[in-house]
Amino acid sequence: MALKDIMATNPDLGRLDPAKHSARIQAALNRIFSSEMFEKAERLRSFLTYVVEETVAGRAKGILGKTIAQDVYLGNAGNARDRRNLVRVDAGRLRQKLAYYYDTVGDEDDTRIHIDTGSYVPWFEDRSGQAVALGSEQPRDSVPQNGLTTLKVFAAATVGLATLFFYLLFQAADPREGISVPSVRNLKREALATRSPAAIQALNYCNKARGLLFPIARIDNQKLASAIFQQAQKSDPNYFCGYAGLGHSLATSALLTSPGESREEYAQQAVAMAHRAVELAPTDGWTQSAVAWSSYAAGDAEKALQHSKLAESLAPTDGNVLDFRGLIQLVLGQFSQAYETTDPERPRMTGSYRFAHRNLHAVASFHLGKYSEAIASLNFASQNGDPVSPLSLVFLAASYQGLKKHGEAKVRLDQLRQSWPDFSPKIALSAFYSHSGLFEDILLMLREAGWVEPIRN
Repeated sequence: MALKDIMATNPDLGRLDPAKHSARIQAALNRIFSSEMFEKAERLRSFLTYVVEETVAGRAKGILGKTIAQDVYLGNAGNARDRRNLVRVDAGRLRQKLAYYYDTVGDEDDTRIHIDTGSYVPWFEDRSGQAVALGSEQPRDSVPQNGLTTLKVFAAATVGLATLFFYLLFQAADPREGISVPSVRNLKREALATRSPAAIQALNYCNKARGLLFPIARIDNQKLASAIFQQAQKSDPNYFCGYAGLGHSLATSALLTSPGESREEYAQQAVAMAHRAVELAPTDGWTQSAVAWSSYAAGDAEKALQHSKLAESLAPTDGNVLDFRGLIQLVLGQFSQAYETTDPERPRMTGSYRFAHRNLHAVASFHLGKYSEAIASLNFASQNGDPVSPLSLVFLAASYQGLKKHGEAKVRLDQLRQSWPDFSPKIALSAFYSHSGLFEDILLMLREAGWVEPIRN
């Protein structure tokens, strides 16, 4: 039985009454804001502070998109509609950032703040096993006034302990997840710190740049990521991560560049960076992923598959490694394998928090004829702050067309024209897929929905 199933039998179990636990909730908020990932996220900090304070003050019913837009975002957009759109986007980003925080540095926090999809009102989870259910008047260390109260408190505590037991047995002990992320992160930082502070700085640069590798079809993203990875190399020339990261971004730049000297140069540099990363850290999954992706850019599909499989074996929960493994399977036509690799339910516990697996899973779903699943994955990804690109709209339109929903397909193509008027699906798809036979059906569906390729000067 999963934790969510146990919780379903008592929805108040583990929830803190915000009015009675305001100090504890404030401490939880302070811990979140003291983390590196929230340090410079001023807008998300303001958003979270506002909804938490309003809830603790007993005004949760008044937390709506329009009130947040008015009270938090008044100066951040030109009109009320723009501000409400900004609220929706930031809510998705905040949910994703909180989830990643609790998966990593906040893994041991005994008080957690959640904002469910479809709502802006936070709720507060007790993971200490000590607080009683929401609405109980009985502090945990007070003396009960009668036998009935004693029974209620004992029952709540018993169920709480059972919940914790089942969670530890069936969730935390999952052999696929191995050592918890905070332990891995702390051990890695401690090990690097013994060498030099520069190594820690290099790691920080690498973690930031990893999050820029997707959306994959944006050359500006790759240039920015490359610049940050180069800075990581300068910080510590003997730390592998900057070289491995640059191997990824340069390989993508090669694929996005028209055939010619520049493309060849990008590809050669990508292979060289991956080779240097291997010299420094041959058993690291991120290193082997660089070898895989740079090999694909250089035209060696067999080597790409071999090393992406090795990377997955070495780092089975690294979200970036799994993204590139799934991407390589997709562009080589291994759609069923890519569908499994990019499964959203698969643990992704390390690396950047901007994973592309939902988008990649949608693409795999499309190729397997699972059009409704592709649409659901793409919509969920965009609503929860995952990378969004012109290709997202391409596969949305094609999936709707596959379901014979021509109107919906046309709406997405109109959005594509308005947002990226010069974007060419044919050029973008041909840049990544190993041969045209893998994407001809996509272009056919787009044409059936009314798409006309832009005229390029």
